[in-house]
Amino acid sequence: MSVIENYNEILNSVKEVSKQANHHVDILAVSKTQCVEKMTELALNNVKMFGESKVQEAVPKIEYLSSKYNDLEFHFIGKVQTNKLKKIVEYFSLIHSVDRLDVLPLIDKYAHELNKKQNILIQINIAYEMQKNGIDPVLLDDIIKSALDYKNITLKGLMFMPPYEEDVTKNIPYFKQAAALFYKYKNDTFNILSMGMSHDFKEAVMCGATLVRVGTSIFGERV
Repeated sequence: MSVIENYNEILNSVKEVSKQANHHVDILAVSKTQCVEKMTELALNNVKMFGESKVQEAVPKIEYLSSKYNDLEFHFIGKVQTNKLKKIVEYFSLIHSVDRLDVLPLIDKYAHELNKKQNILIQINIAYEMQKNGIDPVLLDDIIKSALDYKNITLKGLMFMPPYEEDVTKNIPYFKQAAALFYKYKNDTFNILSMGMSHDFKEAVMCGATLVRVGTSIFGERV
């Protein structure tokens, strides 16, 4: 199937499961490592949200697509490195992966210089996986309070990546924990719970995800 056919199949699945879960869910088309031609096919068909994880790879794609299509959103989902932060703030509307206090003043500084309010999510590491980024949930209060102090940052919610499991039902308890933390803070602004990918988005949505990050099922295997 074509990329847009894949996307529409995912969209139909998300609509079905979100109806069961009784809340709206957005799809982030994770385009990291994928070519701009596939992204163009989606943009031509009114797909607006793309996720990238490497600044150097993303910037040319963002510049090209933004010059041709209006209202596209690019989300940064990779590890936040301080030496790349200025570019991240410049090119991305939402950063999913803020996982430590020391990047907040830099995000605020660069957003101020660009005369923008930078939307961010706090990445949490509920499963305490050493190989994954994300803050310990016990520190969530502190980082949220700190983020709210910055004038050029808008805290939009949380992001979570569970351990990879062939049997995705094993991660339902983690999804439920992430959702419980999200709903503890949820308000009109803090309204995004980013969790669920190609193989487990249905379970994530049923537990409360409001945004799912789908790459392989839309674009095919990474190149």
